[in-house]
Amino acid sequence: MIQTTVETEILKPVPEVFSYIRNMENQTLYNSSITASEVVPNNPNQYKMQIDLGIFKLTEFYTLEEIQDNQLIVASCHSNSMFFTDRYEFKDSNGNCYLTITDRMELKGLFKLSEGLVKMNLKSQMMENLNSLKRILES
Repeated sequence: MIQTTVETEILKPVPEVFSYIRNMENQTLYNSSITASEVVPNNPNQYKMQIDLGIFKLTEFYTLEEIQDNQLIVASCHSNSMFFTDRYEFKDSNGNCYLTITDRMELKGLFKLSEGLVKMNLKSQMMENLNSLKRILES
């Protein structure tokens, strides 16, 4: 199991940041691993995503498991090769949003052999994605 956490303060109010992140179709704009994201018809809490992890590419379903408006989003992806859960926590910081993102990933089968490589790259990639998100929201 690989667990990675990144956090930052975004100079926008929590409701604005929450709304932007809640729309998972926006991930293609700031998450370099997501090459496509579209809501599943008749299921607004599930997205079909194309994920490029460098060593392999997947098309999987990303499901919003828990939503607490302006506080928390928990989303997960289950596939034959991996399972991961992302936890987005939103806190007010003097009118701005303090955002913490935690990713828990478990690779399966032969992909488990690449765990060291994935772990090594995941933190920097998540930080780059968070910085990109911050730039978009603050511009």
